[in-house]
Amino acid sequence: MDLPAIAQSRLRLRLPDISAPGNRQSGSTRSTSCIAPRDNLISLVPQTNYGQTVEGYPTFYFYLPPTEARQLKLVMLNDATNEFVYEGRFSIQANSGIASVSLPNNGLQRPLEVGQRYVWYLAVICDENDPSADVVVEGYVERVAPIAAADEASPTVLPAIYAEEGLWYDAVNASAELKEDGSSTEWETLLEAVELDDLIAVPLLTHLSFQEQSAASDSQ
Repeated sequence: MDLPAIAQSRLRLRLPDISAPGNRQSGSTRSTSCIAPRDNLISLVPQTNYGQTVEGYPTFYFYLPPTEARQLKLVMLNDATNEFVYEGRFSIQANSGIASVSLPNNGLQRPLEVGQRYVWYLAVICDENDPSADVVVEGYVERVAPIAAADEASPTVLPAIYAEEGLWYDAVNASAELKEDGSSTEWETLLEAVELDDLIAVPLLTHLSFQEQSAASDSQ
């Protein structure tokens, strides 16, 4: 059984009927948090907290609320073995908006493996000396085999292809690239499909806003 298919324009989102633990929205934090109590860090993932990708080095999108924090951290573990796959820090160079971080393809970091599921954590670092003050969201990603339909496709049709195949992370990334070029229909359709339409009006920050500072991975 598929989860609801959303049809608008050329895009229909068909997600696999798979769910994972965790929360795409940060919970309440202590009063000294660097994010206001009324606001939350939100990962752009389905309500199931699970998504698929064909990419070995996927990109993760999230809503960053206003904050004075200057760093965030991305951590990934293999869900089956609990082994660390990646841990890296990124500079925050914008105050608020929809941002993204990617698993770095730097010649050292290993790509995700096809058929493997991973849990990832994104944390805004509020206090360098106190990890309990971090504001955290959690999600799951599984890498699947590439699809032939995407090989020769133009950027304008990639969001629809990925959405039809249930490849959430790829559909979002392709839609973000179109939005940056001035076409927002696919982006808005995807957010509405997973009940994140409150974020449609939030500005999309450029990919360059968050640069990796340092990383430690199992490939080192």
